Amino acid sequence: MITAPAPSAPAALPRPTVTGRPNRAPARRETVFYLGGPPHWARDSHVPLMLSANALMDYRLGGPRSPVARCRFALDSAGFSQVGKYGDYLLSPDEWGGMVYRLMDRFGAPPEFASCQDFMCEPQITARTGFSIAQHQEFTVDSYLYLVEQFPAAPWMPVLQGQRVEEYLEHCAMYEAAGVDLGTLPLVGVGSVCRRQGTREAGHILAELAARGLALHGFGLKLQGLRAYGHHLASADSYAWSSGARKRRVRLAECDHRAADCRNCRRYALHWRERVLAALAAPKQLVLGVHDLH
Repeated sequence: MITAPAPSAPAALPRPTVTGRPNRAPARRETVFYLGGPPHWARDSHVPLMLSANALMDYRLGGPRSPVARCRFALDSAGFSQVGKYGDYLLSPDEWGGMVYRLMDRFGAPPEFASCQDFMCEPQITARTGFSIAQHQEFTVDSYLYLVEQFPAAPWMPVLQGQRVEEYLEHCAMYEAAGVDLGTLPLVGVGSVCRRQGTREAGHILAELAARGLALHGFGLKLQGLRAYGHHLASADSYAWSSGARKRRVRLAECDHRAADCRNCRRYALHWRERVLAALAAPKQLVLGVHDLH
């Protein structure tokens, strides 16, 4: 049976003034890219990494196999895969918050951000859970408020969800009503666009939110989306290198691993990352391509 997330945090949370009107977009700055990878890469990575709750759940945190981070890193709650497959998160809000706290203690430093347990709004996801877009948006706000209240030492990142531009703006208003000033936060995630990154609508959504002065993080973006609207993002992450190597059976000539392709290969991941950085540095493309580039 599908259940809603844990109740929201008490109403005693601070309620700062929220700017709900469009603002002039912030000055262009370099987009930070977090390469999706397994936790053990964090021991010696020289690039920022995105670590997923899916992979972290396989570790006994604090035990001999517990990962250690010596690099910049961020944490993803793995909502798309978990809610899409199971209709809910595998970890309760307290379990997710507790995992982030244990990682902070183990790593000796906090992540640059940890995403709340947001609920995506793609049609297949709402069909899986049986809840509406508005309910998914409410669950997402509740998750952020609860985590901030119960685990205040972690750098939680709120996430905006929707399908149409108007729905994302309505979600902004929900945060505003809850006393959250999105415009003052270091990052605000934007969900439910990775499967639509080859559309003008996705670019319109990000442009509208960026114009309101929000520092945006894009989840799971590929080269196509980054080339087209990476200039709207303060940061982004992707594991697309792995699925691309698997689907296209990519194997670099210089690789000597036993696997038939580079789906788990750090050499290929870093090679792919260089293409991402080039895409982010390229001038804005007014017309999106039709191919899903990996």
